[in-house]
Amino acid sequence: MTAGAPRDPRPAGQAAAGSTPVGAAHAPGPAPRRAWPRVAGPAARWSFWEYNWVIYSKTIRALARARRHANGRLLDVGCGDRPFAWVLEGRVARYLGVDLPDSRFVRMRPPDVYARSEALPFRAAAFDTVLGLSLLTYLPEPLAMLRESNRVLAPGGTLLLEFTQMRPLRDEPMDFFRFTRYGAQYLLDRAGFEAVEFIPIGGLWTRVGMSLIAGLNRINRGPTRVLTELPVRLLYCVLQLGSDLLDRLFFDPREAVGNLAVARKVREAGREGAAGAGGEIPAATESGPAVARAVAARGEQAPRAGAPAAAAG
Repeated sequence: MTAGAPRDPRPAGQAAAGSTPVGAAHAPGPAPRRAWPRVAGPAARWSFWEYNWVIYSKTIRALARARRHANGRLLDVGCGDRPFAWVLEGRVARYLGVDLPDSRFVRMRPPDVYARSEALPFRAAAFDTVLGLSLLTYLPEPLAMLRESNRVLAPGGTLLLEFTQMRPLRDEPMDFFRFTRYGAQYLLDRAGFEAVEFIPIGGLWTRVGMSLIAGLNRINRGPTRVLTELPVRLLYCVLQLGSDLLDRLFFDPREAVGNLAVARKVREAGREGAAGAGGEIPAATESGPAVARAVAARGEQAPRAGAPAAAAG
């Protein structure tokens, strides 16, 4: 944290950092399966005996690649215990975290502000960077979060947002969406952002490793854990290091577990890009040429408007 902290970005009268807004409950729910390893900080890069290290280490690498885009005042939306804050140390002047009052992933350190990602209690253009990891898939209206991030970002500000593509289900029934890179680009454009870079997070073998260690984690519970703990930890090491190696050897970005999008705010969210003001895509502006370009790249003939689809088989 630099000396002479910037002005408080919250509107006058907003609750103090770490305090619960009036009327907001802060009753923690039941403890979930640990999302990230217990080891924090730089040492976590090598804690391969920990549950979910295989994806945690990939997220660290992706964020380390993106850190050069972070600057100024940063808002971490859905911050939890801020397990990745150390990666951005030295790049941002101020780091604020926001999460829900009843978040089960806030254990060690409360956020600076309790709020929903779709209704952030900050002035417009209050931040230079917005960060969102392991967040978007749990929102029933992801575009609302993107537009709110646009509102609190200064012109030209940076959004660092993870778009999950094929991670296993978690926290059912509140796990709603998966996103391809192209779906992510579409949503970013709708919300007033220009994609600068997509950084893959893990690949197919990371995904396989996550499923295998999840099965081991289900075994390593209850009264028999005193017997299963050591062999399960050893298998964690073998499976996660093996998955990491296979991912490096046979990586295909199309099979990424997720993508960390680096995007720049280029306009206010209320001004639509490819989509119309009502959220609908004009029929003759973008979709037709886009389809023609896509099929031309595959050497096919573009379908005529109104032509019936070819029968399957």
